[in-house]
Amino acid sequence: MAINLGAVITGRTIYQRQKRIAVVFLFPSILYVVLMFGAPAVYALYLSMVDWGLDGPRAFVWFENYYYVATDDRFWSTVVNTVYFTLLEVPGTIICALAVAMALQSSVGVRGRNLFRLVYFLPVVTSLVAVAYMWLYLYNPTIGVFNSLLMSVGLPRQQWLSSTEQVIPSLAVIDIWARLGFDMVIFVAGLEGIPRDYYDAAEIDGASGWDRFWRITLPLLNPQIVLVAVLEAIHALRIFALPYVATSGGPADASRTVVMQVYDQAFRWNNMGEAAVTSIYLFVAILIVSVVQRKVLTRAVEY
Repeated sequence: MAINLGAVITGRTIYQRQKRIAVVFLFPSILYVVLMFGAPAVYALYLSMVDWGLDGPRAFVWFENYYYVATDDRFWSTVVNTVYFTLLEVPGTIICALAVAMALQSSVGVRGRNLFRLVYFLPVVTSLVAVAYMWLYLYNPTIGVFNSLLMSVGLPRQQWLSSTEQVIPSLAVIDIWARLGFDMVIFVAGLEGIPRDYYDAAEIDGASGWDRFWRITLPLLNPQIVLVAVLEAIHALRIFALPYVATSGGPADASRTVVMQVYDQAFRWNNMGEAAVTSIYLFVAILIVSVVQRKVLTRAVEY
Protein backbone atom coordinates (compact mmCIF):
# COMPACT_ATOMS: atom_id res chain seq x y z
CA MET A 1 0.00 0.00 0.00
CA ALA A 2 1.41 3.32 -0.99
CA ILE A 3 1.89 5.89 1.74
CA ASN A 4 1.47 9.53 0.95
CA LEU A 5 4.54 10.85 2.75
CA GLY A 6 3.73 14.38 1.74
CA ALA A 7 0.35 14.23 3.51
CA VAL A 8 1.92 12.68 6.64
CA ILE A 9 4.63 15.32 6.79
CA THR A 10 2.09 18.06 6.19
CA GLY A 11 -0.14 16.63 8.95
CA ARG A 12 2.75 16.56 11.42
CA THR A 13 3.70 20.10 10.48
CA ILE A 14 0.19 21.34 11.07
CA TYR A 15 0.02 19.49 14.42
CA GLN A 16 3.37 20.90 15.57
CA ARG A 17 2.34 24.38 14.47
CA GLN A 18 -0.91 24.09 16.43
CA LYS A 19 1.06 22.96 19.50
CA ARG A 20 3.36 25.97 19.24
CA ILE A 21 0.40 28.35 18.88
CA ALA A 22 -1.32 26.70 21.87
CA VAL A 23 1.82 27.13 23.99
CA VAL A 24 2.02 30.81 23.01
CA PHE A 25 -1.60 31.44 24.03
CA LEU A 26 -1.29 29.38 27.22
CA PHE A 27 1.99 30.98 28.30
CA PRO A 28 0.41 33.96 30.16
CA SER A 29 -1.82 31.60 32.14
CA ILE A 30 1.07 29.24 32.90
CA LEU A 31 3.25 32.18 33.95
CA TYR A 32 0.44 33.49 36.20
CA VAL A 33 0.05 30.11 37.93
CA VAL A 34 3.80 29.74 38.42
CA LEU A 35 4.24 33.28 39.82
CA MET A 36 1.06 33.43 41.94
CA PHE A 37 0.96 29.86 43.25
CA GLY A 38 4.18 28.00 42.48
CA ALA A 39 6.64 30.63 43.71
CA PRO A 40 4.81 31.29 47.05
CA ALA A 41 4.57 27.53 47.63
CA VAL A 42 8.30 27.09 47.15
CA TYR A 43 8.99 30.12 49.39
CA ALA A 44 6.68 28.70 52.11
CA LEU A 45 8.60 25.42 51.90
CA TYR A 46 11.84 27.35 52.39
CA LEU A 47 10.42 29.35 55.32
CA SER A 48 9.23 26.16 57.00
CA MET A 49 12.90 25.16 57.44
CA VAL A 50 14.23 28.42 58.88
CA ASP A 51 13.99 30.24 62.18
CA TRP A 52 12.99 33.77 61.24
CA GLY A 53 10.87 36.49 62.87
CA LEU A 54 10.33 38.94 59.98
CA ASP A 55 13.51 40.79 60.93
CA GLY A 56 17.03 39.69 61.74
CA PRO A 57 19.03 36.81 60.28
CA ARG A 58 17.53 33.53 59.14
CA ALA A 59 18.92 30.30 60.56
CA PHE A 60 18.30 26.92 58.94
CA VAL A 61 16.70 24.52 61.41
CA TRP A 62 15.59 21.99 58.77
CA PHE A 63 12.63 19.95 60.11
CA GLU A 64 12.69 21.29 63.67
CA ASN A 65 9.65 23.52 63.01
CA TYR A 66 7.68 20.52 61.72
CA TYR A 67 8.34 18.63 64.95
CA TYR A 68 7.55 21.62 67.17
CA VAL A 69 4.20 22.33 65.46
CA ALA A 70 3.23 18.63 65.43
CA THR A 71 3.80 18.43 69.21
CA ASP A 72 2.14 21.77 70.03
CA ASP A 73 -1.11 21.31 71.97
CA ARG A 74 -2.42 24.69 70.82
CA PHE A 75 -2.06 23.62 67.18
CA TRP A 76 -4.06 20.45 67.79
CA SER A 77 -6.80 22.39 69.59
CA THR A 78 -7.16 24.55 66.46
CA VAL A 79 -7.33 21.36 64.37
CA VAL A 80 -10.15 20.04 66.56
CA ASN A 81 -12.04 23.34 66.30
CA THR A 82 -11.62 23.45 62.51
CA VAL A 83 -12.69 19.83 61.99
CA TYR A 84 -15.71 20.34 64.29
CA PHE A 85 -16.70 23.44 62.32
CA THR A 86 -16.24 21.59 59.00
CA LEU A 87 -18.36 18.62 60.13
CA LEU A 88 -21.20 21.02 60.96
CA GLU A 89 -20.82 23.43 58.06
CA VAL A 90 -20.48 21.05 55.09
CA PRO A 91 -23.53 18.80 55.59
CA GLY A 92 -25.55 21.73 56.96
CA THR A 93 -24.90 23.84 53.87
CA ILE A 94 -25.58 20.97 51.46
CA ILE A 95 -28.90 20.05 53.10
CA CYS A 96 -30.14 23.65 53.39
CA ALA A 97 -29.02 24.63 49.88
CA LEU A 98 -30.58 21.50 48.34
CA ALA A 99 -33.86 22.12 50.18
CA VAL A 100 -34.02 25.74 49.01
CA ALA A 101 -33.07 24.75 45.43
CA MET A 102 -35.81 22.13 45.29
CA ALA A 103 -38.34 24.59 46.71
CA LEU A 104 -37.37 27.13 44.05
CA GLN A 105 -37.43 24.47 41.33
CA SER A 106 -40.92 23.36 42.31
CA SER A 107 -42.14 26.95 42.17
CA VAL A 108 -41.49 27.40 38.44
CA GLY A 109 -44.04 29.87 37.10
CA VAL A 110 -44.77 31.31 40.53
CA ARG A 111 -44.63 35.07 40.66
CA GLY A 112 -41.65 36.48 42.56
CA ARG A 113 -39.51 33.35 42.16
CA ASN A 114 -36.52 35.31 40.87
CA LEU A 115 -36.83 37.70 43.81
CA PHE A 116 -36.51 34.79 46.26
CA ARG A 117 -33.50 33.51 44.31
CA LEU A 118 -31.90 36.97 44.61
CA VAL A 119 -32.66 37.18 48.33
CA TYR A 120 -31.00 33.82 49.00
CA PHE A 121 -27.95 34.80 46.93
CA LEU A 122 -27.40 38.23 48.54
CA PRO A 123 -25.36 36.91 51.52
CA VAL A 124 -22.85 35.41 49.07
CA VAL A 125 -21.89 38.84 47.74
CA THR A 126 -21.91 40.41 51.19
CA SER A 127 -18.63 40.79 53.04
CA LEU A 128 -18.13 38.18 55.75
CA VAL A 129 -17.01 41.00 58.04
CA ALA A 130 -20.38 42.74 57.64
CA VAL A 131 -22.17 39.41 58.06
CA ALA A 132 -20.25 38.76 61.28
CA TYR A 133 -21.15 42.16 62.76
CA MET A 134 -24.83 41.67 61.87
CA TRP A 135 -24.93 38.25 63.56
CA LEU A 136 -23.07 39.61 66.58
CA TYR A 137 -26.15 41.69 67.25
CA LEU A 138 -28.50 38.73 66.72
CA TYR A 139 -26.42 36.56 69.08
CA ASN A 140 -26.01 39.25 71.74
CA PRO A 141 -26.79 37.53 75.11
CA THR A 142 -28.54 40.64 76.50
CA ILE A 143 -30.30 42.44 73.64
CA GLY A 144 -30.02 39.84 70.87
CA VAL A 145 -33.00 38.74 68.82
CA PHE A 146 -32.46 35.02 69.43
CA ASN A 147 -32.53 35.32 73.21
CA SER A 148 -35.60 37.55 72.99
CA LEU A 149 -37.37 34.81 70.99
CA LEU A 150 -36.28 32.12 73.48
CA MET A 151 -37.47 34.17 76.46
CA SER A 152 -40.79 34.90 74.77
CA VAL A 153 -41.56 31.14 74.86
CA GLY A 154 -40.20 30.68 78.40
CA LEU A 155 -36.76 29.28 77.53
CA PRO A 156 -33.56 30.51 79.25
CA ARG A 157 -31.04 32.87 77.65
CA GLN A 158 -28.09 31.32 75.80
CA GLN A 159 -24.54 32.64 75.65
CA TRP A 160 -24.05 31.70 71.96
CA LEU A 161 -20.67 33.14 70.91
CA SER A 162 -19.61 33.61 74.55
CA SER A 163 -19.97 29.91 75.39
CA THR A 164 -17.14 27.45 74.75
CA GLU A 165 -19.71 24.75 73.88
CA GLN A 166 -21.97 26.88 71.66
CA VAL A 167 -19.47 29.07 69.83
CA ILE A 168 -18.56 26.63 67.01
CA PRO A 169 -22.20 25.63 66.23
CA SER A 170 -23.15 29.33 66.34
CA LEU A 171 -20.39 30.21 63.85
CA ALA A 172 -21.41 27.27 61.64
CA VAL A 173 -24.98 28.61 61.48
CA ILE A 174 -23.66 32.00 60.30
CA ASP A 175 -21.48 30.41 57.65
CA ILE A 176 -24.27 28.13 56.42
CA TRP A 177 -26.49 31.18 56.01
CA ALA A 178 -23.73 33.05 54.16
CA ARG A 179 -22.83 30.16 51.81
CA LEU A 180 -26.32 28.84 51.13
CA GLY A 181 -26.96 31.00 48.06
CA PHE A 182 -23.79 29.95 46.23
CA ASP A 183 -24.54 26.24 46.62
CA MET A 184 -28.20 26.81 45.82
CA VAL A 185 -27.29 28.14 42.38
CA ILE A 186 -25.26 24.99 41.65
CA PHE A 187 -28.12 22.73 42.77
CA VAL A 188 -30.73 24.67 40.78
CA ALA A 189 -28.60 24.25 37.65
CA GLY A 190 -28.34 20.53 38.37
CA LEU A 191 -32.07 20.14 38.96
CA GLU A 192 -32.88 21.93 35.72
CA GLY A 193 -30.69 19.42 33.89
CA ILE A 194 -32.69 16.37 35.05
CA PRO A 195 -35.14 15.30 32.30
CA ARG A 196 -38.79 15.63 33.32
CA ASP A 197 -39.50 12.27 31.64
CA TYR A 198 -37.93 10.38 34.54
CA TYR A 199 -40.35 11.96 37.03
CA ASP A 200 -43.34 11.35 34.74
CA ALA A 201 -42.43 7.68 34.32
CA ALA A 202 -41.92 7.25 38.07
CA GLU A 203 -45.25 8.94 38.77
CA ILE A 204 -47.02 6.56 36.37
CA ASP A 205 -45.38 3.64 38.21
CA GLY A 206 -46.83 4.96 41.48
CA ALA A 207 -43.57 6.20 43.04
CA SER A 208 -44.04 8.49 46.03
CA GLY A 209 -42.40 11.89 46.37
CA TRP A 210 -39.72 10.44 48.64
CA ASP A 211 -39.01 7.63 46.11
CA ARG A 212 -38.63 10.15 43.30
CA PHE A 213 -36.23 12.21 45.42
CA TRP A 214 -34.21 9.21 46.63
CA ARG A 215 -34.03 7.24 43.35
CA ILE A 216 -33.99 10.02 40.74
CA THR A 217 -33.09 13.45 42.12
CA LEU A 218 -30.33 12.47 44.52
CA PRO A 219 -28.42 10.06 42.19
CA LEU A 220 -28.60 12.44 39.22
CA LEU A 221 -27.44 15.35 41.40
CA ASN A 222 -24.37 13.40 42.48
CA PRO A 223 -21.88 15.49 40.41
CA GLN A 224 -23.23 18.71 41.93
CA ILE A 225 -23.24 17.24 45.45
CA VAL A 226 -19.60 16.14 45.06
CA LEU A 227 -18.64 19.59 43.75
CA VAL A 228 -20.42 21.40 46.59
CA ALA A 229 -19.01 19.01 49.21
CA VAL A 230 -15.44 19.55 48.01
CA LEU A 231 -15.83 23.34 47.73
CA GLU A 232 -17.47 23.64 51.16
CA ALA A 233 -14.86 21.40 52.81
CA ILE A 234 -12.06 23.55 51.39
CA HIS A 235 -13.88 26.71 52.48
CA ALA A 236 -14.55 25.40 56.00
CA LEU A 237 -11.00 24.16 56.54
CA ARG A 238 -9.69 27.61 55.49
CA ILE A 239 -12.19 29.63 57.54
CA PHE A 240 -10.63 32.79 58.98
CA ALA A 241 -12.51 36.09 58.59
CA LEU A 242 -15.73 35.00 60.30
CA PRO A 243 -14.28 33.68 63.60
CA TYR A 244 -11.58 36.36 63.60
CA VAL A 245 -14.15 39.17 63.50
CA ALA A 246 -16.90 37.52 65.54
CA THR A 247 -14.90 35.98 68.38
CA SER A 248 -11.16 36.59 67.80
CA GLY A 249 -10.74 32.90 68.54
CA GLY A 250 -12.47 33.06 71.94
CA PRO A 251 -13.76 32.26 74.40
CA ALA A 252 -10.65 30.49 75.73
CA ASP A 253 -9.48 29.63 72.18
CA ALA A 254 -12.65 27.56 71.64
CA SER A 255 -13.15 29.03 68.16
CA ARG A 256 -9.52 29.47 67.10
CA THR A 257 -9.07 27.86 63.68
CA VAL A 258 -5.96 26.61 61.89
CA VAL A 259 -5.76 29.65 59.59
CA MET A 260 -6.07 31.97 62.59
CA GLN A 261 -3.15 30.08 64.09
CA VAL A 262 -1.15 30.66 60.89
CA TYR A 263 -1.95 34.39 61.01
CA ASP A 264 -1.04 34.77 64.68
CA GLN A 265 2.17 32.77 64.35
CA ALA A 266 3.28 34.93 61.43
CA PHE A 267 2.16 38.44 62.35
CA ARG A 268 1.55 38.46 66.12
CA TRP A 269 4.24 36.11 67.39
CA ASN A 270 6.72 36.77 64.53
CA ASN A 271 7.52 33.14 63.84
CA MET A 272 7.37 32.69 60.10
CA GLY A 273 8.80 29.18 60.19
CA GLU A 274 6.01 27.72 62.33
CA ALA A 275 3.39 29.65 60.34
CA ALA A 276 4.74 28.14 57.11
CA VAL A 277 4.72 24.64 58.61
CA THR A 278 1.12 25.03 59.81
CA SER A 279 0.04 26.23 56.37
CA ILE A 280 1.77 23.22 54.75
CA TYR A 281 -0.01 20.86 57.15
CA LEU A 282 -3.30 22.57 56.22
CA PHE A 283 -2.56 22.21 52.50
CA VAL A 284 -1.88 18.49 52.89
CA ALA A 285 -5.08 18.04 54.93
CA ILE A 286 -7.20 19.85 52.32
CA LEU A 287 -5.62 17.78 49.54
CA ILE A 288 -6.36 14.50 51.34
CA VAL A 289 -9.93 15.51 52.22
CA SER A 290 -10.65 16.59 48.62
CA VAL A 291 -9.29 13.38 47.10
CA VAL A 292 -11.14 11.17 49.62
CA GLN A 293 -14.40 13.07 49.05
CA ARG A 294 -14.16 12.60 45.29
CA LYS A 295 -13.33 8.90 45.63
CA VAL A 296 -16.10 8.19 48.15
CA LEU A 297 -18.92 10.36 46.83
CA THR A 298 -18.48 10.10 43.05
CA ARG A 299 -20.86 7.52 41.55
CA ALA A 300 -21.68 6.80 37.91
CA VAL A 301 -25.47 6.85 37.39
CA GLU A 302 -27.24 5.68 34.23
CA TYR A 303 -30.96 5.28 33.51
